[in-house]
Amino acid sequence: MPSQHKHVPSQPIPLLLAIALSLGTAAPLMAPSVAVASEAQRQAFDIPAGPLARQLNALAAQTGLLLAADANLTRDRHSHAVQGQFSAQEALDLMLTGSGLAAQRSGDRYQLVLAPQDNAGAALELGATTIMGQGMGQATENTGSYTPGLTSVGSKSPTSLKETPQSVSVVTRQLIEDRQITDINDAMKAVPGVTVQSATFRIQDFYSRGFPIQNIQLDGAAPMALGTTAGSFYSSNIYDMAEFDHVEVLRGSSALFGGTGDPGGIINLVRKRPLDFYQLKFTASAGSWDNYRSEVDVTGPLGFDGKLRGRMVVAYQDRQYFVDNRGTDKPVFYGVLEADVTDDTMLTAGMRFNRVHETGTASALPRYSNGADLGLPRHTGLSTTWAYADGFSREYFAKVDHRLNDDWKLNFSYTNIYDTIETNNATTLGSVNPVTGTGVTRYGTWITQWSEQNLWDANVSGDFSLFGLNHRLVVGGDYQEIDSRWQGTGRFTTAGGTVNVFDPNATPWDDPGTRPIVSRDYKPNSQTQYGLYSSLRLQVAEPLHVILGARVQRYKFDQTYQTANAAGTVWTQQSRVDMREPTKVTPFGGIVYDLTDEWAAYASYAEIFKPQQNLLAGPASSGSTLDPMTGKTYETGIKGELFGGAVNTSIALYYTKREDQAVLDPSYPSSSVLFGGSCCYVNGGETISKGIDMEISGEVLPDWMLMASYTLNLNKNRDTGTALSTVTPKHMAKLFTTYRLPGAFNDFRVGGGVDIQNATKVSGTAATFDSQGNVVQASVPFEYQQSGYAIWNAMVDYRIDEHWNVALNGNNLFDKKYYQTVGTSTYGNTYGDPRNFMVTVRATY
Repeated sequence: MPSQHKHVPSQPIPLLLAIALSLGTAAPLMAPSVAVASEAQRQAFDIPAGPLARQLNALAAQTGLLLAADANLTRDRHSHAVQGQFSAQEALDLMLTGSGLAAQRSGDRYQLVLAPQDNAGAALELGATTIMGQGMGQATENTGSYTPGLTSVGSKSPTSLKETPQSVSVVTRQLIEDRQITDINDAMKAVPGVTVQSATFRIQDFYSRGFPIQNIQLDGAAPMALGTTAGSFYSSNIYDMAEFDHVEVLRGSSALFGGTGDPGGIINLVRKRPLDFYQLKFTASAGSWDNYRSEVDVTGPLGFDGKLRGRMVVAYQDRQYFVDNRGTDKPVFYGVLEADVTDDTMLTAGMRFNRVHETGTASALPRYSNGADLGLPRHTGLSTTWAYADGFSREYFAKVDHRLNDDWKLNFSYTNIYDTIETNNATTLGSVNPVTGTGVTRYGTWITQWSEQNLWDANVSGDFSLFGLNHRLVVGGDYQEIDSRWQGTGRFTTAGGTVNVFDPNATPWDDPGTRPIVSRDYKPNSQTQYGLYSSLRLQVAEPLHVILGARVQRYKFDQTYQTANAAGTVWTQQSRVDMREPTKVTPFGGIVYDLTDEWAAYASYAEIFKPQQNLLAGPASSGSTLDPMTGKTYETGIKGELFGGAVNTSIALYYTKREDQAVLDPSYPSSSVLFGGSCCYVNGGETISKGIDMEISGEVLPDWMLMASYTLNLNKNRDTGTALSTVTPKHMAKLFTTYRLPGAFNDFRVGGGVDIQNATKVSGTAATFDSQGNVVQASVPFEYQQSGYAIWNAMVDYRIDEHWNVALNGNNLFDKKYYQTVGTSTYGNTYGDPRNFMVTVRATY
């Protein structure tokens, strides 16, 4: 039975939300204003028929009309096609033709009502869906869909997946909730074509097509650095999904809007925005290994006839893990205000705070020194309860969206992000002697690090007509400034220093208490990159679009690494890198040809470059860094936007070449400085990655949601003849689907899925150590393999009434034992999660 939402007249926001938002951001009092485009001016439209909610979103994005409707009102209704020259009002009326609905003006916005023949002209009051035309990308909240309407990760302006000539995948809010995704690590595991590997006990590395993904955007703005094992020290924060509406991921070279990096891709996290009606959501969950989480999300108008809107999200997670001695305590606060300051200008400002307390600082295991698997129980934890990591992250952001006219917009955004973490580390190093069972040594370090990122982005975008055809232009610039510092001690051990990995409790390790003197320091450790970008989308014929783009960029990096003597009184510089890349131009080109209203063929070419700031050219005294690596991605394929946009599908062939990778220079002796200026290298390496991406997402049949993908990847280092990335599987498939049962069982949704990949491996050399931590052998070759596996998941969701529902999720149902990450003989082997369950209760008012 459809829910009946009652319209709440404009009134003061509840006290809790008002207090929380007033602590977060201050906004001046503003006179009422209108954020609607002029209804009288005509513009060109080409919006096909389709699901009404989705097509109304597309109309709102193009015109700026503010629309609101009950989700149950638009469900199962379809729109009329809108093609030709119309005013915004005419286009809206045409779209609603035959839908049984009409648009009723209410101040500066429209609300959908049942047409007179359906309900004698009575207006349906505001409910669970709001459709607004400004901002980056398009909200997926309350759509119930596994596919978005419009994205911005590859375009800087709202664009459909079919019109984007690169591989883009989206994890929508509905998928986030159905799969119980709580942070970016879990979200990336659901992304087609992406491999997730454990970098530390808490941070994950993401790989696409054999290359790491190290860039991230917030609301499609300036690129920021993602914390990885690459030695950047630039971020210790693991983003919580409580802040975000959905996740967009572009695979391939992404320099046009992403700056420097590998040709793996870029992540765009799209924040939740305030709604113009009151909505309260509450979520509470409990799962295996004492995993508890709660979340409150409240939003609505704050005053001035809805011209000032706010949103507050508070989340708290307290959990243990299947690994002994591991736990996380994490509170999160997110608040945002949105105000129509004039008829054409909207201001958005907000903040996010979160803390984290981790106990136990190691989940990875060693192997036998001959490479054999130890076969340890998955719960084996070699860390201690006194080991900890305490972190804090803060984010301030502001954004201005200004409508220059009906066709052109100006966007300006600023984000400041500060991360810090202190780690009292207790872990192990060394492999197990297959005869004696010994050889693993306990060690610990104390580390503190912080980073601050200032991110600016400004652009102008708009549509124009030329020769009777429609075109789009985006011109802008961004600036990224990062400063950071990392300090740490040397290793500290207890007497003997050994651990029995088969019975860790038999060799306990008491807290050493006094921390050793700080002896390692990276300061400064800073990076700056800034650039100008432009993208021109030309409609050269009715079905043919050509996209031309380029980025002009500068980059600089500054780092000094010092070590201290035992007393911490005398510091010695070990490495000094101060480099500036000359101006680089990275082009982009794409073609999209509309085969039919639903299908399009495309091809694209994109470039990217990545500085190799920590690798020096010989001789060591020169201090000169290598030229950057360069990446080129060629991609072609077919995309479909089926059933009026309810389903998106794509088949892509890709070919990426990365050149000028550093290789050791045999003319000079080699030296290694941890995360610093190592010597000596020359440019020359070349790697190739090629394959197929296939994906389908959306409502394939009524009440049947599906997200499925298959990826084939073949990668190779041409210089050595070996694989570029052996942790990237050759074959990978991901599937998750849900279905609402018919008839008497309509309150139930059932679903499930599977993640499948073939065998992966790691190879290299590792040192072996004795019981005192001394090196026995410096370079012992190894190659370890994880056989292919399939992980099955399932869910059932029951709708108690119009406000409440309860869900049960089960993961790894057949309790497959496997290594999610394979490391060396001494460290880095991490088990995947055993079978686990989560019960979640949700309420929406």
